Amino acid sequence: MSGMFQIKIDKNFIKYTDFYKKKFSYSDLILKNGRKIKVLTIFGFRFYFFDFSEYKILRKKYKNIIKRLRKKNKIKVLFLINDISKWKVQSLYDLMQKSKLYEPVVAITIADLQLHLEKEEKINILNSNAEFFKNRGIDYVFAYDAEKESSVDLSAFEPDIVFYQQPWGLDKIHAPQKVSDYALTCYIPYYISSYGVLNMDCMPFHTYLFRHYVLNKSWEKIYKKYTKPINYNIYGIGHTMLDEILYQKNKETENKEYVIYAPHWSIKIERNYNQENLATFLSVGPIMLDYARKHPEINWVFKPHPTLRKILKNIGWHPQMIDDYYAEWESFAKCCYDSSYVELFSESKALITDSVSFLTEYFCMRKPTIHLISPKSKLYPAKPAQKIFNTFYQAKNPYDLMKYLDDVVIKNNDRKKQEREAVFKELGFENTNAAKNIIENLTKAIKGKKQLY
Repeated sequence: MSGMFQIKIDKNFIKYTDFYKKKFSYSDLILKNGRKIKVLTIFGFRFYFFDFSEYKILRKKYKNIIKRLRKKNKIKVLFLINDISKWKVQSLYDLMQKSKLYEPVVAITIADLQLHLEKEEKINILNSNAEFFKNRGIDYVFAYDAEKESSVDLSAFEPDIVFYQQPWGLDKIHAPQKVSDYALTCYIPYYISSYGVLNMDCMPFHTYLFRHYVLNKSWEKIYKKYTKPINYNIYGIGHTMLDEILYQKNKETENKEYVIYAPHWSIKIERNYNQENLATFLSVGPIMLDYARKHPEINWVFKPHPTLRKILKNIGWHPQMIDDYYAEWESFAKCCYDSSYVELFSESKALITDSVSFLTEYFCMRKPTIHLISPKSKLYPAKPAQKIFNTFYQAKNPYDLMKYLDDVVIKNNDRKKQEREAVFKELGFENTNAAKNIIENLTKAIKGKKQLY
């Protein structure tokens, strides 16, 4: 016990407490959100001792960066991107480009899973990604040197702020632990977490960020509870993808009444272990293809998760079998394999999916969603997301799916329409503007009299 008392008086440790159901005492080392924490449980109360010394250093670095930025008239913002299918910050880039204070640019790099590829393949990936941004009039630089086959240190571009696209696939020199030496680090998830398990949303990566932006105050409360004590950087002020979706919803567009099938990648078998197990593709994929072919009067869209093709190969599908399945859809449907799906959402009449990324996004279209639910998944909706989930047509088996396809898609019997509209207004999505809120939050932190950190 003497070691525990030493920890209590160490100025670099902080203590926080919660109540635990089991009433017994022990002291041990555990991992909480990827960090080592000392734990003491006495009569049902757990006392946590967290080494806060590295975060004191981190916060001091950010404060010094802010002091430097307050003297600048133009702040350079770098968006680090390694997967164009997850480009979800267009509204923020556009608004920063129009501002007098911010100068946005995209930094294109390679994900760590692509490092084993041949040099020519890497060059093709980089050029393909560059073409994506070039076609949208977006300024970009390369944060990966294809000739040297190594990442470029982001400090070479002299950024003041770096926005991350995702917490994984990063080179060590691109991680916030390193980048925080010279820039403020920010993160907007490329998806909106709808489930109550936040293992993938609250990793050590997130604790080193200057700002971690989540959907709204309800989501902020959940994230802060899950990530205590390192939760001072979480702000619930909107999601940039919803800016685009709500803009398209209010825009005059051609209504092609697309029905979108968007299968997820997380197929659970021994050779493909994952935490989510959301995917229903093995049972539903063939059914959806057959149903779509039998209903040519419907304008179909096939929007698989970008990782699905790779996963099918990993679990033993022959490459020709995978190609044939995709080719079947391509023979009669519109297929979308990147992040340019917002217009498809706007021109659609319904979505069929088991992809968590789309559940809240498509809900904001206020159109019917047939939610494919895997019996293997143990995830449960987060409390604020439960009301959204209640507006879905939940298909837990092929029988449910066929029933909803016939009723909602063919007969246009949308019984949950009014419920969706009511929940949409209740959750405050009607007047959201994430890009504006994020810029205001950053500007206040940098230029405001009172430092928000």
